[in-house]
Amino acid sequence: MKKIIKFGLPLLILVAIGGSWFLFHQQPPQQPTRPAKTAVKTKPKYRSLTRAELNRSLKLKYCSIVYYAIKHSKIQRWQEVSNFDLGWQLEQYPITDGTKVLVWPDMDIKKDAKLVQPNWFALSNTGNVTYHSFVVHSFRDDMTESTDLDTIIKQLNTDHAAMKVRHMLPNALIVAHKNTAN
Repeated sequence: MKKIIKFGLPLLILVAIGGSWFLFHQQPPQQPTRPAKTAVKTKPKYRSLTRAELNRSLKLKYCSIVYYAIKHSKIQRWQEVSNFDLGWQLEQYPITDGTKVLVWPDMDIKKDAKLVQPNWFALSNTGNVTYHSFVVHSFRDDMTESTDLDTIIKQLNTDHAAMKVRHMLPNALIVAHKNTAN
């Protein structure tokens, strides 16, 4: 019996110390964690062009007409004004039934660089648009193509190009002339 006490007592003390250590150092039960809420990036909603918006902003109207000419006109010479970084100088002249707008490449173009007749468009008071382009080295009439604002707006919205057109605004300069002679 002395042998059991001799070996059992230290063993019992060791088990008691180990067990108490285990009980006091055991991690509390984990609470179930919920996944952290992450911010979901949503694409900004596409904002279409409208006739009312174009009527409120002359520059947006002209940029829409120029964008349509660059991307959808069959008149090849309109590609001369397709540099979106340089922008456009838009010279506006009143005409009998609306406005004539000369479209120069580069919003900072100087008078001495205006050597060749530019592309231009006529915008009637009813919203009809006629694109004109001088045929270089020819004695023929200008090449023309006609459409209207509603067709332009519909096409640009189909192309989801409203944002691109709105980004054109800082690079467009409108120069308004009072007389009809140019």
